[in-house]
Amino acid sequence: MEALFKPDVGVTILTICNFLLLVYLLKKFAWKGIIGALEKREQQVADDKKQAHEARVSAEQLKAELDEKLNRIAEEAAQKMAQAVKTGETQRDQLLAQAKEQSARLVEQARLQIEAEKNQALAEVRAEIVRTAMIATEKMIAQNISQNSAQAVVDRVLEEVKKK
Repeated sequence: MEALFKPDVGVTILTICNFLLLVYLLKKFAWKGIIGALEKREQQVADDKKQAHEARVSAEQLKAELDEKLNRIAEEAAQKMAQAVKTGETQRDQLLAQAKEQSARLVEQARLQIEAEKNQALAEVRAEIVRTAMIATEKMIAQNISQNSAQAVVDRVLEEVKKK
């Protein structure tokens, strides 16, 4: 068992030669590939970071543009709504003005019609008074009566006119 703990010089030299040969072979054939792969991977990670940053910047720009467009659309909608309200108010005012004008025309027509009917009624009353006066005159002439009886006839005729 002691032999296990004591190093053998030949084995140690052979192990060192094997290690140096392994390092030489790795350097000659593997190190360039491994280091190239690591550098390639490092470059790919850097490119991915750059692309992610560019994508983030692009997304922020796109978000800003969309927010601007959304604000513009909201402003246009508000303007169109205000214009529609203004148009509605204008139309309402026009309709009110037309209604007032039509109402005034109807009132004027009614006033003219009332005036015409009043004139017609006055004409009929005058005609009735003339006819009544003619009847009274005929009766007075026909009876050849005195002043008192003429007054009584006129009073009767006036009472008849009042009743009609």
